[in-house]
This record gives sequence, C-alpha cells and structure tokens, in this order.
Amino acid sequence: MRTLFLLLALPMVVFAQNKNVFVNLQLHRDFDREAFTSTIEIFELDKLGTTFFFTDYDYYSTGQTASYFEIARNFAMLRLKPTTVNASVQYNDGVLDVDGKLGKQIPRAVLGGIALSNILWGPSYFELQGLARQEFGAEIGWQFTGIWSVPVVGTPLQFLGYIDWFNHRYHDQPTVVQTEPQLLVRSGPWAVGTEWEISRNFTGARTKRDGFSYDKWYVHPTVFVRVDL
Repeated sequence: MRTLFLLLALPMVVFAQNKNVFVNLQLHRDFDREAFTSTIEIFELDKLGTTFFFTDYDYYSTGQTASYFEIARNFAMLRLKPTTVNASVQYNDGVLDVDGKLGKQIPRAVLGGIALSNILWGPSYFELQGLARQEFGAEIGWQFTGIWSVPVVGTPLQFLGYIDWFNHRYHDQPTVVQTEPQLLVRSGPWAVGTEWEISRNFTGARTKRDGFSYDKWYVHPTVFVRVDL
C-alpha cells in the first residue's frame, strides 16, 4: 500500500510546481466497507477558467477492486469580482471488479450546465452548479451540486465537501441525495480528518453488511490522512 501511494504521488510533484495547480493526495480507511481508498485531486486555474479532476481507488484484502473518476471543466463567461459565471462540462466514470459478470455497475455520465464559482464569504469558498445529466442508457436528467470550503478562523480546522442532488431517469428510480462532508485538522501541508458519506437512493452506498435499499438513509464514515503537494 505504501509503495503504491508513493508511486501515485511522484508524477503529481511536477504539476504541483505550478502555482496555478493545486494537488492533494488522500488515504482513507472506510470502516463499514473494511477497505482503504486512495484519492488524488487536481485543481488548475488558467485564463479560460478552471479544471478539476479526482480519482478514487478502493483496496480490499484481495487487492485493488474498484476505481472511479470525475473531470470537470469550467469556462468563464462572466466575471463579477469575485464570483464567476461559468459554462461547465463534466464526465464521470468508474469500474468495479464485478463488471465482467454483472455488466457495468457504475454508469458513464456526461453533464453540462452553469456553475457559479468563487462565491466568497469571508475566508470561505462556495460553488453552485445546475447541470443537465446524461447517463448512458438513460433519459436526460438533472443535477444540482453545492461545494464548500470553510476554514474555522483562528484554528487549524477546516470544513469542506460537496452535496449532489440528481436523478437518473432509469424507469422509476428515485431522486438521489449524496454528500461527503469532511472535517480536518491542518499542520503545514499535512492534514488528518474524517469524512462521512451520507446518502439516500445512492446505489454506491451498498455494503456487504448493510446491503442497500431505496428510500433509506446511509452513513459511512472514514478517517484519512491528506498531503498537499
């Protein structure tokens, strides 16, 4: 695990030398799934807008079994100082070890719409997105997303995360709510913290212990260590 974590980190050091590129690595312990998850996040600013990318890799006792990524591109259309109105395009995809037997379990999704970024309230940052959501094999749906980063002034604490509210349009599948708030303690480039995956009607909430059913809330906690490059 340590060797793989370092190998993933090395290529990111090059990107991190650019002051307009922000990279962090995270390693989570998911207690309900009895798994580790490594995460790489990259955020880049340029003259046209911003690019955000992250990927997760899940590791069980049998080895690495799942991966997931999202990439989002914001094109600045109107700068209101400090808030920016963007045209946003996103793509999500992932792979599970059971895909070969059961078919693709994580649907590919293309999203597009409007994002209001760099909404500032003191030292806090927020972003709001309204998107059309097209999952392969489904009708066009919608998604609303909120993103936040809130430092606790005068302390090393920071509260950050996101919330998604969306529909799939697969037959009568209900609307999904899924959020992953984090609370972390910083010390230089390092941080330790906890993340809570809270969801309703999100099939990714399934675990061997609890299974999954619709119209039920699920809460899955992790603890993690993070380093900013």
